[in-house]
Amino acid sequence: MGTRWIIEGRIDQRWPVNTRGNVGEVFPEVITALGYHLGVVPAEKAWRSAYAELGIMSPDDFAGDDPVIIGLYGGYCYLNLSYLRMMGVRAPGSSAEAIDVAFFGEGNPPPYVARKGDKSLRSSVRILRTVLGALGTKQLPDIVADSFRRSAAFEALRPDLDAPDADLLDYLYAFPDAFEPLFGNHMQTTAVAAIVSGILADASAAAGNPGLVTHLVGASGDVQSALYATDLYEIAKVIRQQPSVMSAFDEGLDGLLERTASNPDAAGFRAMLDGFLATHGHRGPNDWELSARTWDNTPDLVLTALDRMRVAGHDLSPSERLSDDGERRSAAADLVRPHLRFMDRSNFKKALRALPFWSQAREATRDRAVRVMLPVKQVYRELVRRSVDRGGTAGPTEVALLDPFTELPDYIRDPTSLAALVDERSSLRNRFAAVEPPFFISSQDDVPTIEELEATAATATRVEAANPGDVLTGDAGASGLARGRARIIHDPADAGSLEPGDVLVAPITDPAWTPLFLPAAAVVVNVGALMSHAVIVARELAIPCVIALEGATDLIPDGAMIEVDGTAGTVTLIET
Repeated sequence: MGTRWIIEGRIDQRWPVNTRGNVGEVFPEVITALGYHLGVVPAEKAWRSAYAELGIMSPDDFAGDDPVIIGLYGGYCYLNLSYLRMMGVRAPGSSAEAIDVAFFGEGNPPPYVARKGDKSLRSSVRILRTVLGALGTKQLPDIVADSFRRSAAFEALRPDLDAPDADLLDYLYAFPDAFEPLFGNHMQTTAVAAIVSGILADASAAAGNPGLVTHLVGASGDVQSALYATDLYEIAKVIRQQPSVMSAFDEGLDGLLERTASNPDAAGFRAMLDGFLATHGHRGPNDWELSARTWDNTPDLVLTALDRMRVAGHDLSPSERLSDDGERRSAAADLVRPHLRFMDRSNFKKALRALPFWSQAREATRDRAVRVMLPVKQVYRELVRRSVDRGGTAGPTEVALLDPFTELPDYIRDPTSLAALVDERSSLRNRFAAVEPPFFISSQDDVPTIEELEATAATATRVEAANPGDVLTGDAGASGLARGRARIIHDPADAGSLEPGDVLVAPITDPAWTPLFLPAAAVVVNVGALMSHAVIVARELAIPCVIALEGATDLIPDGAMIEVDGTAGTVTLIET
């Protein structure tokens, strides 16, 4: 039978196609029991409600109560592509193929196979109403303010960290009810942003030049995901103004905060850093996972980015690079417009106007959905700290493998009672983390055991690096042309080799990577599509970006001089 992960879902036989596309940015690592029960389960409920609210699905479309939109297979979270495709099948003027492009670019997902009941006139009418409302948007939608209000309200309820175990556990258990509407808000804005951007993508395709969509989308301004980088850059400028603070960084990041604590010249830097962490400390790698590091509990992640920014020999502010964004957008629109039918021209004009608001809304609601996790992460880490005081040896990542309802309370009270179980699950998690899950799963038979994953990894063909003159083709992400040395980075916390002007080449990115974008000349990512984090942030920072370049981190030698064409979606090796 083989060994499976501690939690595993069942494939929906009616709509069976599941993918790591897009969700790999949200949940890049093996999912824990803590993250699943307190995060994925309410997220599934919220997603269903959001799709019902938008008219995409009805409650009758779903099979049972177990998560099927966000499925857990082979240790990793998957998105049900079949459900996502219904947005295209049921939306007037769209298609399943259009959804595929939004999530995979020019990738090769399993073909859509129409099934009885896929089309729904009732859903189409409701979606049309949603689209028309979205296209009429002329300001940031009210759903953003709702997310800020809900997040702040739950954060204010956090008990003091010296409260009894029972009070801290009760706060953990209250999280799903607080998280569900916030995630629902994010899903609504994401769906609408996808529909609106899809209109621009379809228009570009109709004009015979799909790459024009990178110009049409353009920068939205005030996108939350980009603010992390620009706010940090303001701190980096203060660091550069103080030689003693620069010297403190030169000595290395270990002990940096201690070395600057008594330095009066560092007061401005420390105050700005504290302000940054108070505002943005909820973000970090794998930040949808409740046991993950954050900038709040691991400030070295922020210091790494500041260390790269402070040595830049040029202005990293994107304002100058964005100065002609409006002109590029207008020129692209002029190229597209003659190829559209009269009615399509009207929707095209409205989509150009509305998309910036929905892009901002998508990133803002995402930020608040992650923000509400911060007090929960603080409470959880305090409980783990107490378990260490009581003889436990496991850290937050390992303890998170316990069921938060049935096993965690016993472990916190007496860590030795479940130590062997934690060790066993940790060992299994390490095995799953060392292998690559399949990108698509379309049946229960496709769900791999760890033995099957390890066997596949052992027989995988080694990817040969590209040679000078080779042109690698991915998808256009953010427009522009740039040259620089390729720096292969697998973890944003280990980015010491990234110098200003280098090209950041990464397997996948989430907001924890954002501060590294600003000093980079361009960004190349193994996966991604129009709605990917890398694309959104690169556009806002005016950095060329190529996405969905499969195997880029293996094909591109570290240190190679490369040219990135974000409009064409190509990477050319100049020299190695």
